Amino acid sequence: MKAKLTKNIIIAVVVLVIFLILIFNSFVIVNAGNVKVLTQFGRTTGVVFNPGFHVKAPFIQNTVNYSTRQVTYETSDNSESSTANFRDFVIDTTSSDGQQITLKYTIRFSIDAKQAVWILNNIGTMDDLVEKVVKAESRSISRNIPKKYTAAQLYSKEVFDVQEEIYNTLKEKFNKNGVIMDDFLLRKIDFTDQYFNVLEEKQIAQEKIVVEKNILEQEKIKKEQVIVQAQAEAEQIKIKGEALKLYPQIIQLEFIQKMSPNINWGILPEGVLPFLDLAKISGSLGNITQDTQSTSGTSTDMSTDSAGTFEETTTTTEG
Repeated sequence: MKAKLTKNIIIAVVVLVIFLILIFNSFVIVNAGNVKVLTQFGRTTGVVFNPGFHVKAPFIQNTVNYSTRQVTYETSDNSESSTANFRDFVIDTTSSDGQQITLKYTIRFSIDAKQAVWILNNIGTMDDLVEKVVKAESRSISRNIPKKYTAAQLYSKEVFDVQEEIYNTLKEKFNKNGVIMDDFLLRKIDFTDQYFNVLEEKQIAQEKIVVEKNILEQEKIKKEQVIVQAQAEAEQIKIKGEALKLYPQIIQLEFIQKMSPNINWGILPEGVLPFLDLAKISGSLGNITQDTQSTSGTSTDMSTDSAGTFEETTTTTEG
């Protein structure tokens, strides 16, 4: 009796365990930011479970999970230190002029939940999707597009054109494979030390050319100034020559002014005559009179007559 009871208990426990396993295997909970594709015997059923609680046939049906949240794929020198969801190494490529460069970029993307069944049928799981689409397409396109640009263009603001072109090309590829392209960030393009040396030498040469051009421009300006001055002088001579033809008396006037700068001269109908300044002449005569008087002296001659007396004779002499 006791053995039979023990056997019944064991059977009940086994049935309970099986029941619990069936119950738990029948329930599906989908977390927010995810979807699950329902499969039956390994085939897709066309059913996609959105976030929430769902029921499926135990053991017969299974689910494959896809994250619909925005995730990141990133290339960097040290992939282990990256916090991206999917990490990879940098891209090595060359510019159109043969310069070696490396690209570091980040892609933000998400899965289109409406195409989850197609993705499972044609590509595979989430990891398969990243490997076959996100990684393969981005590395190929990021390696080929920069080859259309020179190193100087990639080093300048035209790098934004490169980023935009890669983004547009990748977006089209991603859309065809059920991936929503949110953003492509070209974080950095690294050049070799040799290129930077060449770039520095080129910059020095360009600055030297600018300096030489400035010197040439200054010489050109000086030459133009000399030409303008010569033209002005020639025009002045021409005008003066025309004036002398009309008024030849000007030559006499200039000659006389140089010979007698203290005399004012004028041109009368009959020729060039001096204008005498009477006031100045009177002043000059007065000065001459005063000088004459100052130089005059008085002399006294003492003589004796026959009588023996002295006789004073005064004689004024103008000197």
